[in-house]
Amino acid sequence: MGIAVALLCGAYGVGCHHFSTHFVPGTTVDGMDASGLTQAELAQAVTSHAEHWTTTVSGDGIDLTLSAGDIGLSIDGPLRARRARQQADPARWVLDLVSPNHIDTGVDASVSQEAVLAAAQAAADQVNATATAPVNAFVSYDEGQHAFTITSEVAGTQVDAAAVARAITEASLALSPSVTLGDGELVQAAVRADDARLAAARDEANRIIGVELPLTRGSEELARVTRDLSAAWVAIDDDYAVSVSQDAIRDWAAGELGARAATSDEVHDYGLDADALAETLASQLDRGDGTAIELPLVVTATRPEESQGAHERGRHVDLNLSTQYARLYDSDGGVLWRSYFVSGNTSERRSTPTGRYAILAKRTNETLIGADEDKDGKPDYKSHVNYWMPFIGNTVGMHDAGWRRKFGGSIYQYNGSHGCVNLPSDAAQELYALVNVGDAVYVHW
Repeated sequence: MGIAVALLCGAYGVGCHHFSTHFVPGTTVDGMDASGLTQAELAQAVTSHAEHWTTTVSGDGIDLTLSAGDIGLSIDGPLRARRARQQADPARWVLDLVSPNHIDTGVDASVSQEAVLAAAQAAADQVNATATAPVNAFVSYDEGQHAFTITSEVAGTQVDAAAVARAITEASLALSPSVTLGDGELVQAAVRADDARLAAARDEANRIIGVELPLTRGSEELARVTRDLSAAWVAIDDDYAVSVSQDAIRDWAAGELGARAATSDEVHDYGLDADALAETLASQLDRGDGTAIELPLVVTATRPEESQGAHERGRHVDLNLSTQYARLYDSDGGVLWRSYFVSGNTSERRSTPTGRYAILAKRTNETLIGADEDKDGKPDYKSHVNYWMPFIGNTVGMHDAGWRRKFGGSIYQYNGSHGCVNLPSDAAQELYALVNVGDAVYVHW
């Protein structure tokens, strides 16, 4: 029994002596197998491993092999070996054989961050030349839900060079032989669906479109502002501030609504005041006010006042020489047609004769021939007209005057006709289609 104990003690002592200079089998130093190595041998092994180290970087479209020289990798082998030896307890060699000792010296490799980033940037640039950028999450109107909703961000395939550099650095410091890249090294969307700013903008936009209100002209509802309509006017800027765009309302109002809102009386044409409507509508939507809006109108055109008593004269053509304006009245006093004209030249004493007359004929493609007042043996004028409606013999009547560019005003005072009533071509065509032979013509100042 004593002999056995003596032998065991002797063996243990021999082991303690040996493992005071050698690492116990199974020992690792910062992940490297140090079994049976001396401190000097470990130092040499660490230095050699660092010098010949390479790593393969793969994933996210990158396939790259880097050497220690590429990124300036180095490590203090002797320092790592010395610290490992300090942590190795030769008296525990028996226990270490049963449960291997894994030593962490805290002595890491070092790399050139500039070189690592340069390598990562070059690889990323090559991938990103054909990669797709990520799309930020955003707020938009969903017509199916009749509400603003948040659309989630969409990952792209662009590589984040800085993230790749961090992955390379981490692997190189551990002398890892490979680096696998994944989603964490892709360029991330700057705005994600869980961003509180998106939720606030969505809620504010839905509050604004929650108002439904009618747009009226008098007692008639011409349009109704619904969620689907007002959603197109909601603007969300880069800072996620929500507002109602008056420009968008104005553009909409200038379309179909503008045409429907337009109206007129005998003297005025009225059009929709899109600016005023945009201001009022934007304000009410922002306040959540669903009160009906009477469409604001502005005068867009004016005509001369009607001649006194014209409504009571029955069906006739009213030629007001003072205003140079003509109207065709129906038997009930309604106006069927209207136009500016140019009457006879008053400066040459050729004023259109006043009085009550009647249309004597209706002819097309007519040549009007003037008298020879200058006694040169030729007519003073020959004028071709498309529509001829005489009311004093065959010398004074209403006709188109395609040679004139302007009508109305004071033209008759210095550049009037020889006595006829000159009309714009389109107005003459319209009147020709409406009047009948025998219709009264009332000419007056």
